[in-house]
Amino acid sequence: MSPPQGASPGSGPRRAAGGPVKAGLRRLRYLLEHGKHGLQGHRTVVGNAVRVTTASCAAFYLCRYGLGLTVMSVYATFTVVSLGALARIPGSGRQRATTVLTAIPAGLVLVTLGTLLAVQTWAAVVGMLVIGFVVAYAGTTGPRIAGAAPGMQLLYILPCFPPYAPDFLGQRLSGFLLGAVLLALAQRFLMPEPDTPSFRRLLADAADAAARLADHHGGPPPVQALAQAHTAGEALRPTCVPPADRPASPTLPHKAMAHAAEAVRTLLSRLDDLHTGAGQHQKYHPETVVLLEGISAAARGAADALRQGKRLRPGAGPSASALQEELAPVRAHRAVDTLERLGTDDRLVYLRRRSQVVQAADCAVVLVLATRLMLGDRTVERNPAGHTFAYARVRFPELWWQRLTMHLTPRSVIFQNACRFALGLAAARAIAGLLDLQHGFWVLLATLTLTRTTSLETWSAVRQALTGTLVGAVLAGGMLALVHDRDTVYAVVLPVVMLVAFIAGPLRGLAWAQGGFTLVVATLFAQVSPVTWQLAPVRLVDVLVGSLIGLACGLVAWPRGAGSEVRRSMAGLCSAIADAIGYTTARVVERSGSTDIFALNRALGLAQESLAQYQSEPREDTPQPDWPALLVAGKDARRGERLLPDRPGRIASQDVGTWLRHAADRTAADYRSLARHLCTDRGTPRDHPQPLDIRALLAVTPAIPRDSPDTETRAVSAALLLDSVIWLDALTADLTRIHKEM
Repeated sequence: MSPPQGASPGSGPRRAAGGPVKAGLRRLRYLLEHGKHGLQGHRTVVGNAVRVTTASCAAFYLCRYGLGLTVMSVYATFTVVSLGALARIPGSGRQRATTVLTAIPAGLVLVTLGTLLAVQTWAAVVGMLVIGFVVAYAGTTGPRIAGAAPGMQLLYILPCFPPYAPDFLGQRLSGFLLGAVLLALAQRFLMPEPDTPSFRRLLADAADAAARLADHHGGPPPVQALAQAHTAGEALRPTCVPPADRPASPTLPHKAMAHAAEAVRTLLSRLDDLHTGAGQHQKYHPETVVLLEGISAAARGAADALRQGKRLRPGAGPSASALQEELAPVRAHRAVDTLERLGTDDRLVYLRRRSQVVQAADCAVVLVLATRLMLGDRTVERNPAGHTFAYARVRFPELWWQRLTMHLTPRSVIFQNACRFALGLAAARAIAGLLDLQHGFWVLLATLTLTRTTSLETWSAVRQALTGTLVGAVLAGGMLALVHDRDTVYAVVLPVVMLVAFIAGPLRGLAWAQGGFTLVVATLFAQVSPVTWQLAPVRLVDVLVGSLIGLACGLVAWPRGAGSEVRRSMAGLCSAIADAIGYTTARVVERSGSTDIFALNRALGLAQESLAQYQSEPREDTPQPDWPALLVAGKDARRGERLLPDRPGRIASQDVGTWLRHAADRTAADYRSLARHLCTDRGTPRDHPQPLDIRALLAVTPAIPRDSPDTETRAVSAALLLDSVIWLDALTADLTRIHKEM
């Protein structure tokens, strides 16, 4: 019998035959499968929630029910929550565990100071102001410390409230130690975050890609090698490297690592230009082939040393000596040859093409030396190119001092954020103490978690937080009223509430996070001391007070965030580039004076941080200058400041020196003009940069005879001159690109 007309063959009778039980089972299976896929898609959030819940519950149950120590149980639990949920420590499971263990000494100090300074409200407020700033500002030393900073703030906030109880300092410190150790174990062994390729491995892959490109000596472009080189270069881009793996600390190995990354990325770019700019079947000049072979050998040596990772003795490891011996005569010969062609090359097309392989060789030398320095060989400064590594002579404390003072200016977004948080937390501590709020640390916790870098962001966060806290307070009040003082029920519910709160918060937003945390707090405190449903409205009031304080600080302290600071910092970078052009040219021409590369590095650091924060803030889609191009210009200026002043040769001709100084002054003036424009105007700059006047250079450059006794000396001087011209030309091209985008 056929089914009724208009009905599908599987409808009706099958559904009735299956019954509601099978339909329910099918629905349950569907929900489980989709829930499993959803959890797999959010593995990081779920894994972190499981780790924090497991470690905090283990710490709480052991201290509260096993040892009967309520103070220790609270500190152990909040240590896990602060460093595992409130903090955003980046990296793999091993890296996170290491960061937590490394933070133990600082955590012991913070808990001790919080306990001792709770004796008076004014002492706690002053301590909060100082510690709040120091902990927030410490993020300048690397992503791991920056990620741990919010959690470290809580380690001072929790003990700095009455009652003043130095007698319980032992329990507090023991609870902190237990919580930190359990969290580290959970991060390492319980659903750990997978390991990522180390930065040394990324450097080695990029060096190998450069060697493969250098093995190509003419003919059609090596499409596969170019694609691999592009992938390897992009993998080293700071935005593509996981935060925990970035060489961002002020230590010497990290500085050498960052230097090597810059060198190998430039090397890949120059080799790419060399191969794609040539004709389809163009055969390279023998000099070019010799340099490419030297680049290949040097890059492979660096890659092998990076993969082995062994500490190098002085003079051991990869060597750039052979490449440098081959490079010196080629550089001089090409300079002489290029000067003869400049009369028909006023656009510098020929000069740029001829200089690509020379610049690539320079980068390969720097890569090798940076690799040796990274692996412990400080004798690289004795190399003829060792002047590039002036920081290798700087002592460890001075490197850290330079990093810590780099952002110690009101123009730094890191300094502004640290001031904003410190003032907000100090104000919250003062108000909580003066009003004698029952759970005052919740006020500071709300201020800490809801303050944002702009007033608009803070207001949005406050609205969501109050909504979530209101819902959570209603649910918590109902739970406390129903369960009352039955600790067994709270003990059973606690892991479930924690797990749901720590999953829903990151996935569903701030309202869910605040509501879930309100339930967690109610469930936890109900097992520590007798509480009633009135704990829920107290939590709501405290969050409201903390939110208002955070909002007030957001309105008073730099309410626009990085919106205006990014223009100021980029203007400062333009001025620093102009100064670097002047310093470098003076040393090239006159062989006198000194450079201030720290000023350029500081300007670059301030600009990079302000741009990173600006890009993370919600903003209107208004046209902006090409800020990354300006950062590239800063790095080009730094590259010349490192390489040119101590190069062999000198500008003997006074007229040539005058031309070089004039060209440098004009380029520097263009950057200063852009700096003034960024500070005062938002339209298109009126003054466009002018290309270098090569014809004027030819008019004052004496011919270099091939058979003169001083031909070699004059050729070396010509090489220094043309390297300086290429450097100024690159800075002019950067500026032209920025003007076009504006």
